[in-house]
Amino acid sequence: MQSEQIAFPFRARNPKLRNSSNADLIGRSYIDGHANITVVSVCHNDDKRVMVERDLDGRTWSMPAWLMRLIFLETKGKRAA
Repeated sequence: MQSEQIAFPFRARNPKLRNSSNADLIGRSYIDGHANITVVSVCHNDDKRVMVERDLDGRTWSMPAWLMRLIFLETKGKRAA
């Protein structure tokens, strides 16, 4: 009888670092009322989402990266004619 090794499709213990297009958002923050909301990382399961943290109570959650880009959108001032 010959033995074979079986490989299950579980996530690796040390995930490989991926080049994410949303990595530039990490460290950016904005103020919402009395709280400061900071982007802390890219979501591990979905590269299209980022993890944000509220400094007031330390709560973290994920939100779409496009929404964070919309929040951080810098409005250009009107140009003189």
